[in-house]
Amino acid sequence: MTEKGLFVYCKEILGVHIGENNLEFASLRKKFSSWERFYPAFIPEVTGRNGMERLESLLTSLKPKRTRRICISIPRSRYFLRELSFPGLTLQEAEGSARMAVGMHSHLPKEEIYFDVWPLAQNGQSRVLLAYAKRSYIDPILEIVRRSGHRRSMHCICPSGLGTDIFLRMSRQIKFPALSLHQEEKEYVINLHGLTEWEGSHLVRQEGDFLNIQKILEMLPPRFRHVENIFRIGNLAPELSSMEIADPCSKLEELKVFCAKGEIDGGLTACFTGTSSFPQISFQDSPRKRPLFLRINTFQWAAAALAAAILLVTGLKAIKLGQISTAYSKNQKQLQQLEKQYQPLRKIEEKIERIKKLEKDMDDFIHERPRVLKILKALADTTPLEAWIRSCTIRGGIVRVSAEGGSAVDTMEKWRKNPLFSEVKLVSPVTKNRQQQERYTVELKLRRQNSSKK
Repeated sequence: MTEKGLFVYCKEILGVHIGENNLEFASLRKKFSSWERFYPAFIPEVTGRNGMERLESLLTSLKPKRTRRICISIPRSRYFLRELSFPGLTLQEAEGSARMAVGMHSHLPKEEIYFDVWPLAQNGQSRVLLAYAKRSYIDPILEIVRRSGHRRSMHCICPSGLGTDIFLRMSRQIKFPALSLHQEEKEYVINLHGLTEWEGSHLVRQEGDFLNIQKILEMLPPRFRHVENIFRIGNLAPELSSMEIADPCSKLEELKVFCAKGEIDGGLTACFTGTSSFPQISFQDSPRKRPLFLRINTFQWAAAALAAAILLVTGLKAIKLGQISTAYSKNQKQLQQLEKQYQPLRKIEEKIERIKKLEKDMDDFIHERPRVLKILKALADTTPLEAWIRSCTIRGGIVRVSAEGGSAVDTMEKWRKNPLFSEVKLVSPVTKNRQQQERYTVELKLRRQNSSKK
């Protein structure tokens, strides 16, 4: 009874009505956009001592299918109905209130029942139909379904009258509200079919040889006391009532296709709960969630329609954009191939550029900078006797000297006085070696030679 089965395309519905000592079942098959009744040859004669044993025999003989929905209806004597009134609340608020306070409205403890609620709107007032059944009765049904491998196909466990309501609403000839009557074992059940939905059912008693329908009508809510249509479901003897009770198989042309042998049994009406993706009442161990398409409100549908219109209008642009993207990808591939071919030439070009740059640097050094020996001689002449040069690097117009000994300040002062150097600066911190002599690194910028010296 999970929502997973609702997203699988349903091709077949198996309806089962569990009686105390009997079992009624039927099958519907999808044909285009409608349903038709069929009699599969693989369903054997169901035997057993009671309804539960017959159900287990039936489900064990069937091969599980994901495209099949199994709908089970239970007799009126096995579930309880309460109609609750919530004046001043919206339908959604009334439903939530009934769910939270189900322990107050049922005569059994909450932990001993499976329950479901359905909001009803009547004369501007919010009402809720509360249905509940004992866990001790529903749990064996769920266990049989699980053992037989049909857990994923399980659609709902509903009251017996709910399938009848869905069945009758398939006809356009019926004017609602209406009533229907069917027999379960030795008792009779009358179902209330409101303007738009099922509004519950009641057990009725037979007085003598007749069902006093007129007296029963007087006990019903005012909206059902003057109904025009009262239907019998199943094989009811016409002489049981002093009023005319119509047979839907003979009176309603639209429903004759589902009738077999002139009657409708509980198994067939149970099938029709599978035609609804969210039946009104279903007994299960957790609150049900409506399918997504039933949870979308009018504004969301309008927004979805607007989005669809925008997508339709921009469809051609999207196609053109796709064509441009395809052409761009094709050009990118051609460009990558050309780059692979150009790669060796680029390396040669880069090598030539490096050679040209080196040649230019050498030419600049030769023509605009003093000779190396002249630079070294100038350093040797101006360096104090107590200091010595550890390393000297000449790169372009910069001379980098690492010296040790003497005073860094005095040494740099003497180098500044040499006309070859335009700028002398310290580029490292002054440290000391083991003999406590200063160690430092200095950069000297060579002065450009004037044109007359060239």
